[in-house]
Order: sequence, then C-alpha cells, then structure tokens
Amino acid sequence: MTGTEVDKAHLQDLLALMTYLPPAIRRDTRRELRTVGDDVIAQQREILSGPLPRGVRKTGQTRDLAVRRGKLRVVKKNTYGETDVKNGGRSSGLRAGIKAGLRTRVLTGARNLGVDVKSTGPRDGKFNKAKFWNGPRFRHPVFGNKSNYVYQAGQGYFYGPARAGYNDMVERAGEILERNMKGM
Repeated sequence: MTGTEVDKAHLQDLLALMTYLPPAIRRDTRRELRTVGDDVIAQQREILSGPLPRGVRKTGQTRDLAVRRGKLRVVKKNTYGETDVKNGGRSSGLRAGIKAGLRTRVLTGARNLGVDVKSTGPRDGKFNKAKFWNGPRFRHPVFGNKSNYVYQAGQGYFYGPARAGYNDMVERAGEILERNMKGM
C-alpha cells in the first residue's frame, strides 16, 4: 500500500502496531505525527485572527400548538436573527486563548487510536470554552456581569479546515508510520 492509499482503518492498524516498536522509535514517531496537523492549525488560527462573527439577537416569538402531558397547549418559541457586532474595544481574550491552545493530538492507546486536532483552552472552571465557541450560538455574561446575559454566534472554525485537511492528515500520518515501520 502506498502513502496515497492510506485509509483510516489502515492508519489505525499501523498505530496499533506501534506498541511493538522500541521506545526510542515510538517517541520519534509520535513527535513526527504531531506535525501532520500543522497546516490545519494554521488555517484555524487565521480564521480566529479574522473579524468577529455576526451576533445573534432575539427577534420575536412564535406560538405553536404542541401536546404536553396529553393536552393540546400553546407553546411560545423564541426566534433569532443575525445582527452586527459592536466592537467596544475590550476583549476577554477568548479567541486568542483558543488559538494558543490548538494542538495535534496523537492517540496510540489500547482504546483510542488516531490523529486529530484539539484545543486545550481557555478554560472556565472545568469547561473548555472552545467547545461552546464552536457551536452555532451560546449564551454568556457581558464581561462578567452575571445579571446581563447575551447570545452570541459561535464561529465554527474547527470543522471547515479540519474536514478539508482530513485526508491529507491521514495520508501524511500513514506515510510516517510506514516509513518508521520499515526502518525498524
């Protein structure tokens, strides 16, 4: 199998075989594997350095009929629309923290095998803020004011570059693993 034909199943087989390599070769292989996501991370950092995403604001309510507890009831649902973002000049450093935490993760354990891109920060207690920033919209206090919460559109920076660069990452990881297996 050539490096261009590496698929995910073959990559996982190669990662499983890494346990039989000498420790020095395993260490060097893992170091090389951590570089396969550098292109994806560079694209993600470029997106995060760009302009802010559009905001989300409640635009009204709709009334729908729904069956709740066996009875027909009128249910109010909020509707949301995009709005321009005010740039007040202040920043909490969320996007800078996400950019700083982007890493290529190599999983070579018995349960999990693979190479992916994750963000380690910033954290709010036990929550990774990169997870909700990646969602379609999230609710947060305005600069720490717990009495004033607003909705904000997330910026799905992970999925675009990661999906576009996935096949390239798998190919490069397969080539690295095959080269190091042959050199053993």
